[in-house]
Amino acid sequence: MGLTDNSKKKDNKVYRGAYKYLRNTNIYCEENFEVFKEKSDSSMLFQSQVISRTSTGEVLNITVDFKINKDYIPTLVIINKVLGNDNVVETFSFNSKNNTIKYTFENATDSKSVVLNTTPKFFISTPAVCTSMLYLRSKKFDPTGKNIYNVLSSSNQWSFENEPEFNAITVRRMNQSSETKTIDGNSVQGVDYKIEEQADSDEYDKTTPNLRCFVSQHVTIPYFLEDGHGTKIEIKYLNNLSERELD
Repeated sequence: MGLTDNSKKKDNKVYRGAYKYLRNTNIYCEENFEVFKEKSDSSMLFQSQVISRTSTGEVLNITVDFKINKDYIPTLVIINKVLGNDNVVETFSFNSKNNTIKYTFENATDSKSVVLNTTPKFFISTPAVCTSMLYLRSKKFDPTGKNIYNVLSSSNQWSFENEPEFNAITVRRMNQSSETKTIDGNSVQGVDYKIEEQADSDEYDKTTPNLRCFVSQHVTIPYFLEDGHGTKIEIKYLNNLSERELD
């Protein structure tokens, strides 16, 4: 299942890329993605496919369609998961007129829908890395280099258990300007961020569990993300297919 609107026209494709997911030095998952931009309203569609194998050897195939408006707010998100004979589709649809999100969960035997209230600025978490930092463009950082974002996440796997819930995360910009890092022998420029659950105190605690993310200048597509405990997601390639600067 996927989006079929004009955003998917080949002429509108502006980026494509891939990631490898590593645990220590072993690759356990791969992600491929494409990004389309609609010229008429500056909305963008991120389409990704995440493929991994379970401990039993079965292939888990996840596709994500993630559409954002010009303000980097998600308007439609579709997550399609397939494992053997199991197939689940989760859909998040944002209504900007009344600030609600309709969430739908569908599998072979059941369909559930709920409507959730939201603030005008929010983010939706998915299994795709390419969309994981889009919220950075939804509001500017304060002078301390810290922002708090409202993230909606679903814990449902193959059956409907709970409604998606909002959680606040704290994102810290670790330097004021971009820096250069080397990935697989290639020099890339980006900005370093740390992501953690929202802290009760304004004081920064370096011992708080966090994720480290090095973000490109290309519509916040990450170059790598790591947890500091051996798990790392790293870009394999990122192609800019646009003839002009999008940012």
